[in-house]
Amino acid sequence: MPRRTPLQIPVIMHHKVGEPVRTKADRFLNVSERDFARQVRALERLGYRGITLAQAVEGLFAASPLPRKPVCITFDDGYACVAQHAAPVLAALGWPATVFVPTAHAGRENAWDRDTGKPLLPLLDWKRLRELAEAGWEIAGHTRTHPHLDRLDDPRALEEIAGGRADIAAHLGVAPSTFCYPFGGLNERTPRLVRQAGFAGACTTRSGLASSACDPFLLPRIKVAHRDRLLGFLYRLWIRPRLP
Repeated sequence: MPRRTPLQIPVIMHHKVGEPVRTKADRFLNVSERDFARQVRALERLGYRGITLAQAVEGLFAASPLPRKPVCITFDDGYACVAQHAAPVLAALGWPATVFVPTAHAGRENAWDRDTGKPLLPLLDWKRLRELAEAGWEIAGHTRTHPHLDRLDDPRALEEIAGGRADIAAHLGVAPSTFCYPFGGLNERTPRLVRQAGFAGACTTRSGLASSACDPFLLPRIKVAHRDRLLGFLYRLWIRPRLP
């Protein structure tokens, strides 16, 4: 029997945790370790349980079992600060997370931000990514070089998407099943290319709750900013997704 109402899962979008805000452009998707811990602990007290994006996709679209109140914590780009500041907070609750990795930059820095005014910071290397995977985290696709996929022709876009998936499989022994579009950049053909590369679902940078009524390759997320604190975070979780 089909569900009468769509199943919804909040997918939280982060970039950095515990990094000082160095420029105005660096405030978005960058939270302090203290705020991150408060937000995650609030979710736990409210009855939420952490899952990976792969588990969310399986639950939304393949009816796989889920906790009563699932929540998915995601981190774009694989900043090293995530392992240092966010992973211990999640480990204390036994929660996994999902980190999207541009594979050619693993162990290097976010070179794609060189001309944006954002700081260049170290990224997770393969050793640390393997440790996170062994702790239950999902290491997911984010292309090889972090390009704007909507600016590439289809063969080059597919090479980036599939190549990043192959790199993760080669380094970690498991091919990822979920993906995130760098910069949120996609066109009407990009989701088809992600499916063609072997993924089962993908996140966008669009705001909202992931739902079984969504296209699995156009899943929205809840974006968190440095200024939010706990009340702002709860507003983004409960109220903002329901506004017109």
